[in-house]
Amino acid sequence: MEMRQQLIAKSLAGSKASPIATAKAPPANGIFQRAVKSVFDPVATQVQQTPAPSVAVSPKPAVESRVEVPTQTIAPAQNLPKQRSLSTYSIVALLSTVLGVGVVYNTNQKFAPEMYGTSAMSTAAKAFSEGKNYATFDLNINIRQLRDEQIKRMTKTPDVVLLGASHWQEAHENLVRHEDLYNAHIHRDYWEDLFGMIEIFERHDRLPKKMIISLRDNQFMPIEVRKDYLWEPGIPFWRAMADKLGIKKESYWKSYPWQRLRERLSLNMLFTNITRWFNADERPHVTDKSLSKTLDILLPGGSIVWSTEHKNFFTQERAELEATTFAHFKIKNPPVWEKRGLDNFEKLLDHLKSKGVELYFVRPPFNPIYWDVVQNTAYSETLSKFESITKDIADRHGIKIIGSFNPYDVGCKKEQYIDAEHANAECLQGIFDQYSAIDKARTASKTK
Repeated sequence: MEMRQQLIAKSLAGSKASPIATAKAPPANGIFQRAVKSVFDPVATQVQQTPAPSVAVSPKPAVESRVEVPTQTIAPAQNLPKQRSLSTYSIVALLSTVLGVGVVYNTNQKFAPEMYGTSAMSTAAKAFSEGKNYATFDLNINIRQLRDEQIKRMTKTPDVVLLGASHWQEAHENLVRHEDLYNAHIHRDYWEDLFGMIEIFERHDRLPKKMIISLRDNQFMPIEVRKDYLWEPGIPFWRAMADKLGIKKESYWKSYPWQRLRERLSLNMLFTNITRWFNADERPHVTDKSLSKTLDILLPGGSIVWSTEHKNFFTQERAELEATTFAHFKIKNPPVWEKRGLDNFEKLLDHLKSKGVELYFVRPPFNPIYWDVVQNTAYSETLSKFESITKDIADRHGIKIIGSFNPYDVGCKKEQYIDAEHANAECLQGIFDQYSAIDKARTASKTK
């Protein structure tokens, strides 16, 4: 989601940063100058006096005598101390830089543990295994790590699993009444994430018999044109599954989470995280409550409940503005996809079918306001092509498609959205009713 900065800015409204005093440098003369010079700029030459030799007196008649005059020996310039001091400066500067970077890196994790750490996700997953909830500042968390930690702790395999992006974050488990639904949605999923999530379920022996796989417009976008980084923590899971299926992977250099690293080293993010932490009325914690005034709630079934503050923030006026603005952006930036991703996706489908998994495709509905604006544009034409491509894939693999990008097809209304894409459970219920009807019919046909 792209709402993090807006939500954090709102929560920090009115906060003030303490000014940092700047120390004045000491004067470059007087005692200080002399003291420094005596230590770091020793005298370049030293004079050593050679004692005069004794003069022998001869008793013979006076003859020319030779007296040797004492001479001065000039010691060579001593440059070694200065060179050593410069090396010391360099080492101190390097160590200070490394220390500073390390402090920023670790402090960002300390004050945003749900985003950058692993311990908070372990705590949340443990709470889920006990039937409890977890309250967090917002939904910009390391949700892939959370899924891994939670699935590892599952005592039984869900009947059906939903894979998708944040379009489904409010799809509560009771939207499917005849089966145990686990909502395994993750933010900003790409095709590699489908591999990564399957890897997580398989490594913990929790691969379900039924899966609903969501397909969004930007899901098969090439790495080089992606503008977000929330998918980056899932890269290790993707690489593991790719190795299993013999799929060629991107180089580590190309797929390394550079943006995530930059954010953890960001002083601006450090200030934001620390300020939010100390200004918060509540901090992330395990809870039995399913609603909080200031914190969003993560539920054991995989869905979320917005905080009261966020619900009030998501007004209808804001939703309409967000939907319209995003529509105009997408018109100028229609989705692109790579054939490599689509081809690899079909290999994953073959793998799941070999494991006996029954598959469904689902398309998330857009806000009607957004849908109306993008019609008869390059974006809508590209979206239609994507629908045709995925339908062909579904037909070849015998997969049923539920839902629709068109909100009017599934009865969703503009009042059920917080922006262009994210609908509430009331809208999503109709889609899961489609699934339930098809699934019950399939089950009935198998028993005859």
